[in-house]
Amino acid sequence: MRVVLTALVLLAGLVDLIIVGSSLLTPHDGAELARAAHGLSIIRAHCTSFFSVAAVAMIAGALWRNGDLLLVPTFIFIGALAERLVNLVAFGTYANWLLPMVLDVAHIALLLGARHAFRQADEDAVPAPAPAPHHANLA
Repeated sequence: MRVVLTALVLLAGLVDLIIVGSSLLTPHDGAELARAAHGLSIIRAHCTSFFSVAAVAMIAGALWRNGDLLLVPTFIFIGALAERLVNLVAFGTYANWLLPMVLDVAHIALLLGARHAFRQADEDAVPAPAPAPHHANLA
């Protein structure tokens, strides 16, 4: 199970790196709402930093099987989901509004599951302490 979760986290991290490249080269369609260069700059910077930090932490956490590193992208995706929910309440639905939220939830579930599996494997790998030597009372 740990191998499968490791592979899934690595794959998700690699996909996020592809999104980083896409954001750098051609900002998402939503950027057209910000008609000025300043708006495009903000959207490009935020998308790039969001996905690059998440992707690097996911890849490092999966390669080193370090569940603590997976907390960084977990909180990033929780924050993104919270902001999407705020936007949904404030402005209502829009075309394709559900897919990004489903992807955020999928990332969160995958990362929390992998973190749990990695921590469980670490606990299982710790050997039991050796019993204390028995010393006869010679007094």
